[in-house]
This record gives sequence, C-alpha cells and structure tokens, in this order.
Amino acid sequence: MKNYSKWILSDDERSALIEALTNELTTLRAKAGISQEEISAMLDVSRQTYGSIERRDSKMSWSNYLSLILFYDYNAKTHEIIRNSPAFPHEFIKRINNGSELNVFDFKELLGDSADIIVSRLDAEALRTIKTLILVEYARCAKIPGDAVVRSFDGVDFTPSIITSEDVEASKALRRIREKRNGND
Repeated sequence: MKNYSKWILSDDERSALIEALTNELTTLRAKAGISQEEISAMLDVSRQTYGSIERRDSKMSWSNYLSLILFYDYNAKTHEIIRNSPAFPHEFIKRINNGSELNVFDFKELLGDSADIIVSRLDAEALRTIKTLILVEYARCAKIPGDAVVRSFDGVDFTPSIITSEDVEASKALRRIREKRNGND
C-alpha cells in the first residue's frame, strides 16, 4: 500500500497556515485593491462572513484558505508579499515536489531590473513570438509531438496528459515518412 502522508497536512499545520493568512488578510486585500464584497463573492460567502474572518471573529475554512492563497499568489500586486509570508505553504509544496520548491520563471532573472518596463512595451506580435519559442522549446525538452504546440495556439491545454497514444504513433509515422523521403532524395 502506498504512503500518502506527504500529501496530508495535519490539523495543526493547516491551523498555523490559516492563522498566518488571517493575520495578513486586511493588508493583502488593500494591496490587491479589492473590496470585502468582491472577495466574499469570489469565496462564495457573505460579506458578513468574510468580514468576521478578517476581524478574527470566525476561522476560515481550508478551502477558503486555498482559494485566497491562489488568488493572492497569482495577483501581480500581492504575489511577492504572499510568497514571502509565513501564510504561504512552502514546506507543503516542497513535500509534494520531493524536496524542491516550485520554480516560477521570473523575467527579472533574465532581463534585470528593467524587466517590467521591457515586457510592458512588447506588442501582441512580440508576445506571440515569445510564446511560440517557449512552447516549441518545451515540446522539444519534454519530447512531446510538435502538433501539441499547434493545438496550444488553438486554445487547447498544453499538457502531456492531452497527448494520446494515437498522437504519439501518428508523430512517429510522420517522422518515418520524412526520414524515408529524405533518404530517397
């Protein structure tokens, strides 16, 4: 039987994370520029319920914690704050990733301090070109058939799980045809 303990947080671990996030709710909400009404609608709770959580009169649920962490992590105004907060589940992420933290590519590492300015000045064509390059290189590194890249531009999710065995076989057949044709030229 498999050991699923790495996927499970104890009640104490959950409580500590919830408490840490509760302590920062007002600051995070203000930084994100979102009202209690908007946050409560996102969480599908009443504004009164959310207000009581923010005032520490009520304890938030684990699902609300996860929703808020996701929201504040993917909000450009609060991403750095939440990632540097004790409310962010760094240890849990390391646990489920076999000891390594999730790496998110940061353009600042590549472009330096003017990354935001550079990226803000890119037009739609430049962004499409960058996306194409990244997806092609991802397909190469992940050894995914090239037609997966084409599908991604049609709005289809670009993950290995959508590639069927038929896709792989078709890709291999096309490769054999090309090799044969190039060998006969």
